[in-house]
Amino acid sequence: MSSIVYLRNRKSNTIYAYLNESAWDPDRKKCVCKRKCIGHLDPDTGEIVPNRSSKPKQTPWIKSRYITKLFDEVSAELQLSEVLSLCFPDDWKRIATLAYYIAAESSELQFCHHWCETHKTPGGNVMTPEKTNELMKNIDSNAISLFFTLWRLRLQPDEVYVDTIIFRESSGDMSYYAKSLNIEMDEKQYKTKMELYFTTKNDIPLCYELSSLSTGHVYGDYDVRRESFRKLTSFLDEEKGDVFDASLIAYAGSNIIVRVLPDNEFVRDLTEKVSKSIANAENGRMVFGNFLFIETFMNHHNGKRYYTHICYDPNSAANDLSAFLTIVNNCRYEIESGNPLPDHQHIYDKYLLIREDDECTIAEYNSQAIMQHSNNAGYSVYISNFTRNPVSALIPFLQRKTITDMFNGMMNEYDSASLNLSSEQVYLSRIFIQFIALIIKREVERRMDLYKLNKTLSYKEMIEMLDSIRTVKMPGSKKMIDTEIDASAMRVLNAFGIAPEED
Repeated sequence: MSSIVYLRNRKSNTIYAYLNESAWDPDRKKCVCKRKCIGHLDPDTGEIVPNRSSKPKQTPWIKSRYITKLFDEVSAELQLSEVLSLCFPDDWKRIATLAYYIAAESSELQFCHHWCETHKTPGGNVMTPEKTNELMKNIDSNAISLFFTLWRLRLQPDEVYVDTIIFRESSGDMSYYAKSLNIEMDEKQYKTKMELYFTTKNDIPLCYELSSLSTGHVYGDYDVRRESFRKLTSFLDEEKGDVFDASLIAYAGSNIIVRVLPDNEFVRDLTEKVSKSIANAENGRMVFGNFLFIETFMNHHNGKRYYTHICYDPNSAANDLSAFLTIVNNCRYEIESGNPLPDHQHIYDKYLLIREDDECTIAEYNSQAIMQHSNNAGYSVYISNFTRNPVSALIPFLQRKTITDMFNGMMNEYDSASLNLSSEQVYLSRIFIQFIALIIKREVERRMDLYKLNKTLSYKEMIEMLDSIRTVKMPGSKKMIDTEIDASAMRVLNAFGIAPEED
């Protein structure tokens, strides 16, 4: 049974209203009354004024904001944010948020909303999977093509180079399922070919063309054509199987750079010449996050000038040699166990001495050939008919793996579950956002090289350092306080022109 009871407070003379409820107490075996204050009596109207609802407990605002400050500064300097806002007036901040997340974390979009909750983002966006899916549907080929046009007008490159990468659409290994089902599978299937165009001056990505590696189907109606670029540098790579007569490079009608094998007859004498001096301290430099020893030579062939850049990577030398010896050992076992593989015949012929003895096959090491290969471990040679700057010659080759890794697995298992990546439009939108992240990341890496930051920090280490700086804002206060910023972090902020000032 319920009733309202009024009680006066003798000190304040205020009459309070209580909800009085009686209930049976089985332990005490009698009715007991429970009262709850529901308000006070208005002396003028005689009505009950309800109690105020309690305010929610306020907690400190704690977020990481310096990664976004870094990317904001780079985007503003490049005028990337301006071009994005012109092409995507309603969505550019959401695109920037996703691109910042990818540039910082290189992770699946499925988890972006967790990152947004702990980081300051453009426009304060928290990109949930639902919002991300909605954004993907709003980005179409016409808008992407317009971005390429305006972005090219903004950069106005004098010289451009194109690099071709092949990436896997799915992060899963489909060959496992093909073997389990005993079916043959085209290695080109589920792979996308991307032709990426860069400015030669600063290695800034300009635009791209996409096609299916297996069918040749072109994705997206983008206005990207090779012939539209006045100066276009081409690349060939003997390590990838490209066939090229290095002696003809000086006669090429356009700019060209070739990576040749160290044992190529055209450069073999040079690699032997520098073997004793190339590791001198004055030849050491950091290129795209890799410490290399480099010597550059200007040569002439029948009166035509060209440049040869010889590089030595001491870190990869030991790894290359170890991997090579493992392969030779496996090939020796194949021969002596009577299970030779046709694909390995060139290794048998060059690095093993095979003979028959008492109806068994014996394979011995060809020490001279192995020693010759060992001498070339860690070396790479680049020939160019136009650039004396080794960085210009090396970067397109060094960055290829990093860029390929960025685009591998667009249709990963997490994003495929939350985003409709089987739709071509959504898939192309996903690649475009990855491309924006690539622009930001490449420019940050270029500036790290310019400011000599990469001598002590890798890109990932720098991002983790900035991520560890947290900004705290207490309830009821407009003042923001940063956690401790050490000398290394301050050096990074100063290099990029970012002041740790209060907002």
